[in-house]
Formats: sequence, C-alpha cells, structure tokens
Amino acid sequence: MRQLSFRTYLAAAVAAAGLIPVACGGGGATGGSNSAGTGTGSAAGGASGHGTASTASSNGEGGCFANCSGGGAKPSTLAVSCDTLTIDVLNGTSTPAHCVATVDGNKVGASWVVDVSAVAGVDAAGTVTATGTQGGDVAVKAAYEGDTATAQVKVTLKKVLNPDGFTDPDKAVLTGAVEPDVASVVWAYPYNGTVFPKGLLPPEMMWNGSSAGDKYYVHVKGKYADFEYFTTANPPSRYTLDDVSWQQLTESGPGGDVSIHVTRMPAGSATAAVVIDHTWKIANGSLRGTVYYWSNNLGRVVRIKPGALKPDDFLKDDVKLDYAGQPKDANGNCINCCTTCHAVSANGSTLVIGGDFPATTIDLLTNTVTLKLGDVPGKVVRNWAMPAISPNGKVLIENNAANIPGPPGGPQGDGMWNTATGQKITGTGLDGIFLGMPAFAPNGTKIAYVDRASLGLNVYDYDATTNAVQNAVGLVPAGTDPSLKAIAFPSVSPDAKWITYHRGEYPNSLDTRYGPGDLYLASVDQPGVEIALSKINGDKDAFAAKDRDLHYNYEPTFAPVDAGGFAWVVFTSRRTLGNKLIAGKDSVKQLWVAALDQSPQAGQDPSHPAFWVKGQDEATLNMRGFWALDPCKQVGAGCGTGSECCNQNCDMGVCKEPDPNMCSQTGNVCAKTSDCCDPKAKCINSLCSEPPPP
Repeated sequence: MRQLSFRTYLAAAVAAAGLIPVACGGGGATGGSNSAGTGTGSAAGGASGHGTASTASSNGEGGCFANCSGGGAKPSTLAVSCDTLTIDVLNGTSTPAHCVATVDGNKVGASWVVDVSAVAGVDAAGTVTATGTQGGDVAVKAAYEGDTATAQVKVTLKKVLNPDGFTDPDKAVLTGAVEPDVASVVWAYPYNGTVFPKGLLPPEMMWNGSSAGDKYYVHVKGKYADFEYFTTANPPSRYTLDDVSWQQLTESGPGGDVSIHVTRMPAGSATAAVVIDHTWKIANGSLRGTVYYWSNNLGRVVRIKPGALKPDDFLKDDVKLDYAGQPKDANGNCINCCTTCHAVSANGSTLVIGGDFPATTIDLLTNTVTLKLGDVPGKVVRNWAMPAISPNGKVLIENNAANIPGPPGGPQGDGMWNTATGQKITGTGLDGIFLGMPAFAPNGTKIAYVDRASLGLNVYDYDATTNAVQNAVGLVPAGTDPSLKAIAFPSVSPDAKWITYHRGEYPNSLDTRYGPGDLYLASVDQPGVEIALSKINGDKDAFAAKDRDLHYNYEPTFAPVDAGGFAWVVFTSRRTLGNKLIAGKDSVKQLWVAALDQSPQAGQDPSHPAFWVKGQDEATLNMRGFWALDPCKQVGAGCGTGSECCNQNCDMGVCKEPDPNMCSQTGNVCAKTSDCCDPKAKCINSLCSEPPPP
C-alpha cells in the first residue's frame, strides 16, 4: 500500500482553493499521515521548530514546480518563525502565538494550516489560537509557491481552582507539604499504576481516616494538562474531577503518565502532609464495544458501554422474551425467566442465552429472538448455557464443564451447532468431543477450552471456512495445589497469542459464589508459559481493606480488539470499591477492567491495576462480563474508527470502501503491520491498533 506524500496532499488541497500552484515532476521523500483535525500532517522531509521560537523549513521533494522546466528540485527557502512555541491556557484564557513565513528573511503571504484543529487553529495572518478544549503539540504549516515549512507549537491547559476560598497562607502550606501523611489516612481508590483509556467518566478518588474540616490540595499533572484544586472532603472522603477537566486531561495528546499528588491539612492544624504521590497512565485511545453482563438481582443480562452513565436493560426494554406458559408483565416480558449463562459473538451480532428457560438466540442487529430450543411449558433446557460463539455469530460449541450448578450443556453435549437453526454441524472434528468452557479467539483462528479429563488448559486450531478443528495442544496443566487447581473461563486475546482465565479451588472456584480465584495468562505459542496477573489481582497493592480484597477475581474476558496501545480484560471481582462498597464478599460483586501490555514476556507480569466500571448499578451483584464489538455499520454511516464499520474502514468520520493503494490509518483494516500508516502501530485482529502512549 502507498501513502500520499504531504506535498502532494497539501498541493492538491490548497490548489483546489486557488492558493498556490500545483507541483509537478518526479517523486521524493514521503510525508506523514493525516492527524486528527483539519490539517494535513507533517511536512515532507522537513525540519521542525523545537524548543525556541526559531524557524523551520522543509527541504522539498524531488521534481520541479509549476511553470518550470527541466529536472532538479527547487531549493528550499521558506521558513516559519513564531514569537512563542508554547501557549499556556490558564483557567480558559490564553495569549495567541504569532507566526510569520519568510523567504530569505523576507516576510511572504503564505497560506496556513494546523494538523490538530481540536488543539489550536490558525488564521490567514498566521495567528495561532488555542481552543482551550485540548492540549497537545500542533504542527503549524505554511505553504508558499509550492514550498512548505513547519513550526511546532505546544499547548498546555492549566487550572488553579479554589472553590472553598482557602487563604493564601493555607494554600502555601498545602502546596509545600513534603512529609508523608502516616497518622491516619489510607488511600483506597484508584490504585497506583492504573491505566485509564480515553472516553471514560472520571474516577472517584477515595481515602479513609480523614476528619471533617480537613483541607486538601489535589494536583493532577500530565504532559499537556496541569490542574490544581484546593478543596475540602468530609468523611467518607471522596473527590472527583469534573467531567470537563477529566476530558481535557485524557484527550490531550497521545496519552502518557499523569501524576496525582494529594496533600492534607487536618482541621485546626497549621501543617500539612502528603497523602499520595501516585502515577496513572492514559492510554492512546478509547475502548471499543459493549460489555454484556448478568445482573444477579435483576435476573437477566444487561449491557453497558464504557463511559455510559448507566447500563442498558435491553432485554426488558427492546427484546420481548415470550416463552410459552410463563407469566408476563404489562410490557410482555417474561417474569420468571432467568436470562443468564450467556455468550456474545465478538462482532456483536449474536447473543445466546441458556439459563433457566429454553436456550435462545437473539439477533442484536434487530433485537429479535431468532431461535428458541425446547419451548415447552415447565421444562428447563440449558443446552446452550455459556457456549463458545464464533466471532461472526454463526456457530457455537456447547459448554460441558462439570461441577457448575445446572449443569450447563444439553443431552448431546458434543460438537458444533448452527446458532440460527439449532442444527448440529458434522465433520468439524468435534463429534464425540466434550469441551469445558470453550472460547473462540476474536480473530477466529483458535479455540481455547478446559480438558474434561486432565482439567488442564488446551487449545485447538480452527478453520472458520470449514468449521473444522485440529491440532489439540495442552498449554497449562491443572496443577496440584487444591486452592489453584481449577482452571475456568478461558478467553483468547485479539491476536490469538494469549489466553486469560481464573484459577481457584476445585471444584468450588468454577462458580463465583464459592471459593477464591485469581487471574492468569498462558501463552498459545509457548506451551508451559503461565503468568500470574499479580497487578490485576492486587497481590502487590496496598488495598485499603487489606486481605479482605485478595483472591476474589473471576471470569476474565478479553475485549475483541486492542485499544490505545493495550489489550483489555473485563472481569468479575468481589473486592471492595474504595470506601463506597465495603460490605463482605458475599454482598459485593462488580465488574472491573484492566489493561495488559500488547507483547507479554515469559516471567513478566504484563498487567496493570484494575479500575471499576463506572456506570454499572452499585446496588446489584454483577458478573460474567462478555465483551463484544457493537453491530457494524454499512458504507455511508458515520463512524469514529474502522472497527465500527462492516468493512473496517472509517475515513473522515464515514464508513467508506478502503483504497487498496493507500496505507491504513489507525483503527482501519489491515492484513499485516506494514499496511498501517503509523510505523509504530501493529496490525492486531485485522485492525491497525494505536501504539502505546509515550
């Protein structure tokens, strides 16, 4: 695939507006890819201005320009200089940067563009004005008579807020604190080292041991955002950044480290101490898709999108589960149907439920029931409880793990089945084979399962064209320690190279109501490599509830695509949530999400501490999060990234047919990593994934 050079792109765009002549002649160096906003990417082969208000010029591409003859490149003479290369936006106010274009030191009337219009804009005179909504580095580009030059301007957002009217002496004491607060305060949430994706609601900071009237200084600082807050927080002590500030912090730049510094001045005291000095990391992108989970209290599956304010009770509101002989409410919904033991296809098209009512297939594109098995009054048929569904939603494999209440799995139990017709598919290599807790890889190349005989973790190769499996490989044995023997709920990573699962007591840990559990990772390519996900499990975290929160982690499921430079896992945990959900383990069960590094290494924990899925109902017991993409959009529909489109190609906010002669922008379809425009991106599950944050 080829990528249009910056010179070609810019010349065509500006010439269309009648601003400069179009370049002609042969090719040369290739320019950068188009960034977010209305600009045109980095200047081809050119130097950039860094650090001072100095000039920067491009060296041009090979070939001549309009109205020229003969070969050879035009010498580069255009330069850009600005009176400042840093714009600080303090509490919403800033001073613009003024840039000029010169040729041999003489000012010329160039045309101007920026590459990230969400950060700053530039007018016809070269005045660069920050939007105040995002910070970041902006390439300010001038074009004049076929030549281009660039200067880099950094925009930083700063806030100093004092809503409670602290005096200057009190503020000085709080900002000057250096000694740790060891008297009573214990930080509870979020955990140090957490990775947060873009697009979420702000986390609620929580700590214990404070008193009424205590004063606090909260300093949140990233590369492009520097926010200071002076505030009070009476017990139970909590503080949350406002939504706008959190969005500014997370959307500024390609992510990276964020420092969290909190100090406290106890009521009546004239001294302050440091509560925490933590570091979070913002990922280089947002999570994709939706998490489908079982709300125990409601007795049915609900779903939530990352960043949503509340879950979507879609089975109650959109899908009418009409079963013979079962009482219904005024809206026609089954009252006594326990819609659980579910699974969702990775592409988000198909939901299968196999709980305490006839097994059901639901088309999520239309929210309609397409198949019911054994719809007989008073009869429970759990054939399809917790099955493996192929990524396209067309076939499933029954679950036949033992020692789960029910047990899930019907009288046939073996083989592969058509989700639309309920008919068994023969000749797959699974006839007569019973798999425990099977799971398809999101890219459709592997099937993970628990071997019923050995209780170890195994994997098959899978051919999605023929629905055939072969080459069963044992990856990890069950183990000899009774408290860690059970392997349950495997899930395969988007690139099909890793499998996550939980270990615990056998057989109790196969059900999240009993026994301990912790998350692990196994290599598909290197049998025998198993990694304890200690950072997710919290083995090394100073949990506020201490041992109360250890070893209560279950049912991990990979997101079907990487995002922001990480793989992501949603899991069930009975740990406490800061100082908000602090009851015993039998009364707390919520969904949590954690990031995993994209290229794990044997012997190294690639995980990061988890964060609670904000927006889920705190009053319900929630479990078995199953992550899937949203149903795809057809060509012509609006989109934010290629994973939203059926053809996996989003161009300027619209699903379009991909150009086979162009490289693939981040989030769009790819066959190999070299197809991606960004040299730091990786092709994972047929999509160019963002590189990790710097």
